[in-house]
Amino acid sequence: MKKEKKYPQIESTLPIKRVWNIFYLVIIIISVINKLISNVKLVKHDKLPKPPYILISNHASMLDFYMALCTTFPHKPYWISTVEEFVPRFFIFRRIGVLAKRKFTNDPQAAIKYLEVLKKKKILILYPEARYSFTGNTERIDKSMGRFVKTANCPVVMIKTHGHYLQCPQWSDRKNRKFKPIQDDVYVIVNKWETETMSAEELQHRIESNFDTSDELWMEKNNIQIKYDSRAVGLERILYKCPHCGAEFQMSSESHYLTCNHCGVKYDYLENGKLHCTNGATIYEWPSQWYEWEKECVRKEVLDGTYHFEDDVRVEKLMGAGIGFVPQDGHYHLTHGINEGFILKGTDNSFEFRRSSLLSYAVHIEYAYLDRGSFIELADRNDTYFVYPLSKKAQLTKIHFAVEHIYDLLKDNLKR
Repeated sequence: MKKEKKYPQIESTLPIKRVWNIFYLVIIIISVINKLISNVKLVKHDKLPKPPYILISNHASMLDFYMALCTTFPHKPYWISTVEEFVPRFFIFRRIGVLAKRKFTNDPQAAIKYLEVLKKKKILILYPEARYSFTGNTERIDKSMGRFVKTANCPVVMIKTHGHYLQCPQWSDRKNRKFKPIQDDVYVIVNKWETETMSAEELQHRIESNFDTSDELWMEKNNIQIKYDSRAVGLERILYKCPHCGAEFQMSSESHYLTCNHCGVKYDYLENGKLHCTNGATIYEWPSQWYEWEKECVRKEVLDGTYHFEDDVRVEKLMGAGIGFVPQDGHYHLTHGINEGFILKGTDNSFEFRRSSLLSYAVHIEYAYLDRGSFIELADRNDTYFVYPLSKKAQLTKIHFAVEHIYDLLKDNLKR
């Protein structure tokens, strides 16, 4: 009988592998090529410390990874990646220093691995936002960063990127827009002495304050123009609520226009990145301002107790490095509420997965992922699921907001 092939599981408990010289050479060459193609100006404002140190960066596109490698050259760093990125790159990732982590899960084993890297006097690259920014502004940062830096007792270097989001907005089907300038500034934000003398709370504040950035302001300052006629296509994925009539999920895009199909208001997404209402008063000049208004609207729903989401979904489960995500047989239904969190149930089978609101300070979503659709990623320490809404895929950004506000509300209630 033919022996069944076993595929390695992608877990944070995988032992740390030595970085292979040949793979490191290849990835460095790829990084330099991407730096040249994207015309990135890499500016080191401080002399970098000798390893070990922690390198952090704001997160907007794949270019972030390449610039981190250019920054740390000639040292061979280790960095953290979500488990799905190992499919189908498991063999290569294990040999270029990538450590696996399931998104937005509490995993002490993962933290132990990170500390082990630093004890080996290596560089650890991580992205505290843990997902791409949707507007070029800072997303929520892991609140345990200060404690981790305090425990690691290592300097912290930061890459503040400018232009990565503008080149590759996650809501757009058109990636890698060509423009310049793109600049990455590198600073030492915490030195070795400060890790010893500052509290974990002070270190957390130092890290969060250095993440304050805006690609829109960078665009305005450098007079950047987006020379692409269909630059607004997909913008309704993040700007889903009309600020004029209040209708949700009625926005549509075409060329460089964003239109409300309920009240007819129309916005022109200008080449300079600003919004201009063509048939009324312009309420929000920048997409990030509109985005933050929507976020506040969801916060009010959460505080009023009126927020709720549910939809029939299809489900894919991560089965292993050589298999990847496998569509699950049967029919499934997803609900998301304030107190119950995420509940994923089979409607014709006994499957059930729950994710508490208190365990979810953020959630990962993707729009039009590899032509498979828009999904919500749900994970615990053992399993990862991609959950694709069937009729309410336009609501992903609202869910993204709600998860954060619900977490804040419940944490505040616990403190009281």
